[in-house]
Amino acid sequence: MSADWGRQTVHTSRDDYGPILVINEGAQRILNFDSQFEQSCMQVSHPCQLVYKYTRFMALATAFVDPAHISLFGLGGGSLLRTLHSVLPECTFEVVELRQAVIDVADEFFLLPGDHRVRITAGDAFDYVRRMDSASSDIIFSDMFDAHCVAPGQLHGDFLRQCARVLGPRGFLVINLHALPKDRRAFFAMLGEIFPAIALSETVENTILYASRVDPARVEINYQRIEDLETQLRQRLMHLLARVKPVEPGGRG
Repeated sequence: MSADWGRQTVHTSRDDYGPILVINEGAQRILNFDSQFEQSCMQVSHPCQLVYKYTRFMALATAFVDPAHISLFGLGGGSLLRTLHSVLPECTFEVVELRQAVIDVADEFFLLPGDHRVRITAGDAFDYVRRMDSASSDIIFSDMFDAHCVAPGQLHGDFLRQCARVLGPRGFLVINLHALPKDRRAFFAMLGEIFPAIALSETVENTILYASRVDPARVEINYQRIEDLETQLRQRLMHLLARVKPVEPGGRG
């Protein structure tokens, strides 16, 4: 254990993919893979609050479809799982995380829910999604990173088609990215062949991609769900909707 001006490293370990650190800093607990990017952050006094803005944008998807089952590819410190498990008491969750060591650390230090509504599997999500039942999930959250960059397979056509197969008819795929592909027009043309409804929200650090097989004209927003989230989390979310912009298949917002 080490401390440095209010930062206290409370856990260090290593697996085949690299180091894993847990750091306490003031009222926050941080998961880090030994890079300039924090992987996850939990407000210790309010563990279900979403600390990072990009996670709040991702959570907005629960207002686009009423989820009975949510799949999460990439666990990190479990921010979305912890929050959505708390605010969606009827929903079940299926989580796939590549690194068993990350699962173990998240379970020990980040208050992962462990009841019958949650199943966590150590494995490769790109393989796992192929074995999932069709139309079995209402939302897929894909947030797969190593210490330095997004897993590039998240934007490959085969993975996107598998996600479309797994989603129900009104389901949404939500992907956390650092940046879009350089050839945005070609990417959105490909994506539009799979998902008719596409939207983006772009923050300083991250881009959140939303995609659904539903007709864009039939996407409905449950504003009451967002108000309920604001009350339960004690965080402002409604204003973020203005930054979720529909995208045409050719790449124009």
